[in-house]
Amino acid sequence: MGQKLFEGLKIAEFAWVIVGPASSRYFAEHGATVIKIESHLRPETLRFLSPYPEGKPGLNRSMYFGKFNANKLSLSLNMGTPRGIEVAWRLIKWCDIMTESFTPSVMKKWGLDYPEVRKVRPDIIYLSTCMQGKSGPHSGVAGYGTMLTGLTGIDDLSGWPDRPPSPPWDAYTDTICPRFNAAALLAALLYRRRTGQGQLIEQSQYESSLQFLAPVVMDYQVNRRVNSRAGNRLDGAAPHGVFPCRGDDSWIAIGVCNDEQWQGLCRALGEPAWSTDDALATLAGRKQNEDELEKKLAARTARFAAAELESILQQAGVPAHAVSKAQDLFADEQLRHRGFFTWLKHSEMGEVPYEPQSTYIMSKTPRKIDRPSPCLGEHNLYVLKDILGYNDDQIANFISEGVVMF
Repeated sequence: MGQKLFEGLKIAEFAWVIVGPASSRYFAEHGATVIKIESHLRPETLRFLSPYPEGKPGLNRSMYFGKFNANKLSLSLNMGTPRGIEVAWRLIKWCDIMTESFTPSVMKKWGLDYPEVRKVRPDIIYLSTCMQGKSGPHSGVAGYGTMLTGLTGIDDLSGWPDRPPSPPWDAYTDTICPRFNAAALLAALLYRRRTGQGQLIEQSQYESSLQFLAPVVMDYQVNRRVNSRAGNRLDGAAPHGVFPCRGDDSWIAIGVCNDEQWQGLCRALGEPAWSTDDALATLAGRKQNEDELEKKLAARTARFAAAELESILQQAGVPAHAVSKAQDLFADEQLRHRGFFTWLKHSEMGEVPYEPQSTYIMSKTPRKIDRPSPCLGEHNLYVLKDILGYNDDQIANFISEGVVMF
């Protein structure tokens, strides 16, 4: 294998939780050196969230943290001390990219906001990502993606019309925003290659997430129509939903988007009497009779095993797939063939699987996960001595003064 795509690229990651760490993991998978700065006094939030292997919690045992931090180095640095800030500045002078995900006041308090950093490093690429951006009346509001799904209106669209909103699992906006950041960082690297100049990339996670609601936002702009909860239904399809299959908690997702697919569905199900009703021959008719149609379809699908029905429907040209559970993904032959999961030995968690952040494979510079997520402060000595050039006496002083912790 040749040189990795970002081999030699250096990133100092002051960001935490999901968006910032996920943004830099794209680069870590392709050879960049990413140093994650945390503190034993205030560890990364995700370290306290499950799942934990064998259900045993621990500061270094969260695979939630692990997902976003494979291939990285961990430096435990007390930013509340002057010498901690001194080490941070040495990191800034070392790196090509600096990332942070705090409210605007934090980096400014440390004297590490972009205007100050730019005075020393005009060529640095500085990624700043937070809830609502660095300016405006709400810029100082801190929070998590679970709040942003409410703010953006995503929660109001998720669920059934006769029930309260049913927010999507996890912090959905946190899975959207890193993709914007990765693309912006690539553009900034190309710009610096041409000009020698760095720049500030300032992301409002609120604004980035709204891009994924463009159709409903446009519908209001143009028609003053307010979309809301519709369960699994879709305006341009019927039937469209998840239907029961034989067995315990077994389901199949079906989406019929045109009359040809409807005819294929009817044939695949053995053309039950109700399917020949002329009222169901068109999309408009199926939408008008959707409640009754779904009941009859559910009674029919319940006779089949999910995998069996999936095969029958797909062969008939009907978009359909059995609903997978988490364990099904590890047995999926397609994912196994493409090497989606990489098993690595972690010092506290044992053998655990990591999946790529990069959902693409480049033929000349493929992604690779070769280092498990770090324990807190695991690479303190390596970073301080081998990367930043501090000697043994200086490091000993850092330890005695509480600047770095183990």
